[in-house]
Amino acid sequence: MIERISGKIIEKNPAFCILDCHGIGIGLHISLSTFEYLEQHPGDQPAMLSTYLHVREDALQLFGFSSAAEKQMFQLLIGISGVGPKLAIAVLSGIAPDELSNAIASENVRVLTGISGVGKKTAQRIILELKEKIGQQFGEIDSTAAPVAGGETREKAMQAVMALVALGYKQPDAQRAVNNIIKAHGGDASIEIMVKQALREL
Repeated sequence: MIERISGKIIEKNPAFCILDCHGIGIGLHISLSTFEYLEQHPGDQPAMLSTYLHVREDALQLFGFSSAAEKQMFQLLIGISGVGPKLAIAVLSGIAPDELSNAIASENVRVLTGISGVGKKTAQRIILELKEKIGQQFGEIDSTAAPVAGGETREKAMQAVMALVALGYKQPDAQRAVNNIIKAHGGDASIEIMVKQALREL
């Protein structure tokens, strides 16, 4: 499984990019938010993207993501009947993962139908199938946590929760433990510290 790719940016547009990985040009389908990340990335430095390989009978498609949150939301979306990779990327181009999660949790159909390509029935299906799965994982960072520019605290906390869930802990318990760590250490806590400290509480 190809989980991550690092390479110099050869080409990029709002839907696709090519990274030079040791002389091999790897093409990746991307969202608008990942394109914006690549736009801001220094051209002389390798860019790193999380990846997902979508296998079809007639094609292999590689998708790139600038954050773990975006990749996980993409995987949740394509697991819904009637939502393919193209629509999932369109959704993530129109709304950030934490905002999408909040819209799903609050059953806000209006926000979802405001995304290009998402009709009312699709929006309702997304809410129905994902509300319980996402819980409060995306964007639920306690308001007392020290803010970090660019949502870095939210991103680190989400990755810490994902790591704990992968270790077998229930998501609500993992989220609660991580929020407690953020209260104690603020936004400067690294993912490693969040996970290690949370393990002591679980």
